[in-house]
Amino acid sequence: MTGSAMLLTGIGVVFLLMGLAIAWYGLRPLVILPRLIGATVAAPVDIETPGEFVVCRGTATETTQALTAPFTGRPSLGFEVEVTERQPFGIGLPWSHVTLDDGVGTAQFSLTDTGTAIDVDPASRRFSLDTESTTITVGGAESPPERIARFCDRREIPSPPRWLAAIPWMGHRRYIERSITPGESYVVAGRVTESDDGLFLAGDLCISDRSRRRLIRHRLWQAAFPLVVAVVFIGVGIVALSL
Repeated sequence: MTGSAMLLTGIGVVFLLMGLAIAWYGLRPLVILPRLIGATVAAPVDIETPGEFVVCRGTATETTQALTAPFTGRPSLGFEVEVTERQPFGIGLPWSHVTLDDGVGTAQFSLTDTGTAIDVDPASRRFSLDTESTTITVGGAESPPERIARFCDRREIPSPPRWLAAIPWMGHRRYIERSITPGESYVVAGRVTESDDGLFLAGDLCISDRSRRRLIRHRLWQAAFPLVVAVVFIGVGIVALSL
């Protein structure tokens, strides 16, 4: 094998592997779509069958002590947070935001509608919060707000390196927070679980402030760009390997 052929083979393998990795990332939001499409939206009073996958709509009501969202300080029944940093070379695309840290917080609450309710108990490592996000952007050479600074200290997230902050438009950080607000309306999609206290929604849940139709469209939109990029990378990889 000549040197140019080996180079093309190496490039092909790299592009193919990167394309597969990006495709896996893009497909993650679509995993729940078949169940969402096949389910009907039910009120808490209509949920009767353990093990059934349901989409339930109602008002989030506090049943245990509410949490405090880490970036905004608002009362919350569950949250997801993410810290990203703008770096010269991200995963797959240049000049992108790279995730430095993320995390979730969950609390039990109930979903109420027309006088009836069902308890909701999301698993901290297996629930997906698909709501509008609050994003706080801080420049690479700027100090974050006190609440965010305390969060970074607890999570041992260092400040942006000086060399990165010195590059124009680099080192900027986004502190992204999605939260379940008491008293607001949400859709909860997941399987019905039964205990001695009755039926409830627990475990691998998707919680959204969108309607089921808007949630499906949002998931498709989330997946569209990375899947297009993945197809391009895989195509380049196949072409390079075939030469």
